[in-house]
Amino acid sequence: MFRIFMIMLFSVSIFANNQNSFKKINDEITNNNKQDKTSFVVFNLDNVLLNSTTRYELLFNNYLKKHRSRAIKKYFKEKDFVNLKLNDILNDISNLKISKKQKDNFKKYLEENYNSANTLSADIAIGESIDFVNNLYKNGAFIVYITNRGLNSIAPTVKKLESLNFPIGKNKTTIIMNVNSNNIRNITSKWINMGEIIAIFDSNIKNIKLLIPYLNKDKLFLISNENLDSKDFTIIKSL
Repeated sequence: MFRIFMIMLFSVSIFANNQNSFKKINDEITNNNKQDKTSFVVFNLDNVLLNSTTRYELLFNNYLKKHRSRAIKKYFKEKDFVNLKLNDILNDISNLKISKKQKDNFKKYLEENYNSANTLSADIAIGESIDFVNNLYKNGAFIVYITNRGLNSIAPTVKKLESLNFPIGKNKTTIIMNVNSNNIRNITSKWINMGEIIAIFDSNIKNIKLLIPYLNKDKLFLISNENLDSKDFTIIKSL
């Protein structure tokens, strides 16, 4: 049966100086190793492990080199892109004071290039995430990456993770693209006899809800680290 101890992390700085949290997870990995059980640790890629705001910078700069637009340039300079999704930007563009043709062309450009190999290469690792993930992996954790990126971007995504030295393409690692109820169900059903999920690092409640049906609710907790100076997680409530 699945168990889960840590599930939701809202801060992108969750890895820095968080030895107590790492110890809690590592202790559970050690206990499972003794019982020959696999410890699954799940990480959302975007805005948890990888900072995608640099991707927006690349997209906007490349667009503005070819298309002059004061409104788009002003929007780019003033907008805070942290934790912002592509759909949020597309909605904002609809309200910009530019022609419909300009709006349609810019939206098309973003949709076609947002997950391209060149654009994904701009992502950078957040804080101490590389060391954090690698230390868990070395201690025996099975690392699971999840993302809402489409299947057509799996190759550049894996290449980017490899270039940053995240454990990927190795034994006891996997990546779930285009996260939805069907692929979550198909993959997690294979884990039942192998071990248990011991931690999920995700800022997207939709992804959490997809996993809830496959978890032991008695051990399910919402965890947050909203205080950036905090060195430990805070239990919000148990479900």
